[in-house]
Amino acid sequence: MPETVEDLWTKNPERIRSLIEALDTVSTPFQKALIQGDTMGACRILLDHFRTLSRDWVITTIDPVPDFRIAARRLMEDSIVLSSHLVKIPTTSEGGWKWNFNGDIRDDEIGYKLNGLVFLTSLYLAHQETKEPALIGKYDIVSRDWILHHPLPPPGDSIYIVLDTNQTLDYRDIGEVEWRTLETGNRLGVSWIGPFYALQSDPAFKDATRLLILSAIAEEAAYLRRYHQSKHNWTTMEMNGLALASLAFPEFKKSQEWRDYALEVMNKEINRQVYPDGVQTEVSTKTQWVALNRFESVAEHFQKAGQPVSKEYLQRLEDMYNYLAFCMRPDGHQPLNNDSDREDLRERVLAAAKKYSRPDWTWIATNGREGILPDKGPSLVFPWGGMHIMRNGWQREAQWAFFDIGPFGSGHQHRDKLHISISAFGKDFLVDGGRYTHQDYFSFDPTVWRGYFRSSFSHNLILIDGHGQNDGAYMAVKPLVEGNDYVINDQFEYSWGTFDLGFEKTDGKADHTRSVFYLKNQYWVVLDKIITDRPRTIDVLWHFHPDHEVIVNDYAVITNHEDGPNFSILPAGNIDWQVSLVSGQESPTKQGWYSANYGEKIANTTAIYQAKIPGSTTFAWLLLPSEKNIADATIGLNHTANSSSIEVQITDLSQNRIEIPDNNDPQGVKLVKLR
Repeated sequence: MPETVEDLWTKNPERIRSLIEALDTVSTPFQKALIQGDTMGACRILLDHFRTLSRDWVITTIDPVPDFRIAARRLMEDSIVLSSHLVKIPTTSEGGWKWNFNGDIRDDEIGYKLNGLVFLTSLYLAHQETKEPALIGKYDIVSRDWILHHPLPPPGDSIYIVLDTNQTLDYRDIGEVEWRTLETGNRLGVSWIGPFYALQSDPAFKDATRLLILSAIAEEAAYLRRYHQSKHNWTTMEMNGLALASLAFPEFKKSQEWRDYALEVMNKEINRQVYPDGVQTEVSTKTQWVALNRFESVAEHFQKAGQPVSKEYLQRLEDMYNYLAFCMRPDGHQPLNNDSDREDLRERVLAAAKKYSRPDWTWIATNGREGILPDKGPSLVFPWGGMHIMRNGWQREAQWAFFDIGPFGSGHQHRDKLHISISAFGKDFLVDGGRYTHQDYFSFDPTVWRGYFRSSFSHNLILIDGHGQNDGAYMAVKPLVEGNDYVINDQFEYSWGTFDLGFEKTDGKADHTRSVFYLKNQYWVVLDKIITDRPRTIDVLWHFHPDHEVIVNDYAVITNHEDGPNFSILPAGNIDWQVSLVSGQESPTKQGWYSANYGEKIANTTAIYQAKIPGSTTFAWLLLPSEKNIADATIGLNHTANSSSIEVQITDLSQNRIEIPDNNDPQGVKLVKLR
């Protein structure tokens, strides 16, 4: 591979020509050399221009990388962790990498991450500590290898069919892992621009590589200016790359156009993608962070470059962080809604609390050890995102529930409306299945892994005649309204929702309405109504965290921990349930699997309550956490045409009647203390 200006001009003159064409007047000597036909002289002047330039703010855009030392050592041996898999990248006969590699498991996510090159900054960060020249040598050769093997796809390439917004083809349909616009944004926003400036005085950063990176930045910025997503978290990463390229390299002719366009798009997108309550429209907490991270970095790029950012834009960033702070589990981890992993949010929230002067977020993230008590909560409803966070305090052992009554989402969707997750006393009890894999990306088929984790089968929901929900409404058109959709008071909380868009392969009417009542500090009561025009078989699914041994005691399903904490589920209603426990099932459908992190899965216990119903039916559930042994409890249901009356007795603790009107009106919900 070429290392010098002369080598590059001899072997790849088109790269130098395209770079010069993209540049504005860099300096008088640069322009004079071009007029005299001294292309190599002009290249040397250009390289000296950047060596002597003071633009250190660009170096500060390099993101911190967890475990960068380990990552750098692995990279020296051509190994990388991509999408949770440690892979060895095969090499070509020339010593470069095979860039179409997608792992031994043939997961395109590996190929995407490989070509995004974000791992390269680990080499720079490790070099900052060790000063080992070989680390920068590796950065240099990998970058050079990628660029030399990746000119823009020629006209007529199938990728342009994918990029055509009038088409519905996906990158997976054409086997493309190297030129997705998401990774293009990451190469500009993460992999090249910050390190380009940081390595100007390093002799291991070859002249040919410097010119190649400059040519690639110009080429890929123009590519993103023309092709990018809209109303999608990808847009944030694409425009982050375009914005940084424009601000860091005013030497390019199009830099001002790119700068103005990137900010215009991001101003539109932060209002398109973020509901007024701060929830990103894909209603995935993982995607929330992905989008927020780049919405925020774009603002920081502009501010560092001395360019203005509107107050309205900055307020939207604060709104997004507010969601992260208030949705956290008591142990600081995020919910698993839609495509999410069980990531720890505390470090991010604490950093944001300092930046945005929000000591209430500090209180939440430290379980009240630091900061100021929030003036709202601890329970909260995000009315546009459609999430009811129920909790009884800010302490780590607090009771916590996540009830989903919102939209399907604009991306990364799971068919999980009316799902509920519950944690208490420092333990997760009822869980969302997670996401596990992106293979068979669009599937909802529970016989394949991706389909299982996206479908109703991996959530605490109800199957109708053995089938899960269809797609829900992609976007919220109006918010939930306090008093109509939910109520939170000093004694209890209540919210409800309906899924009425049908179930897969199921004829006729089949609607599911679920109401959740939380008696603070004690328990949850779930009221389910199936409205149907014919007899059905229903399966009510309750997924437990893998840490729990679960047993059936008559109709009750309980965890079995001698010293606690424990959890029990008791049904109520005139139904003859058949109760079974399933764990680690692979056929006829997947069932009883949990994924806390992408690429990892473990068997967990799913309690399945199955029954045949003659028609529309109402039934209830007591969900009871116990700090030690399971408390003796009973639940009874009296359902009439006008209301459901649910009586719950916890021995030696309380006896209450909960009245829920048939129209689910929160203002008609009553708690009657019987003892």
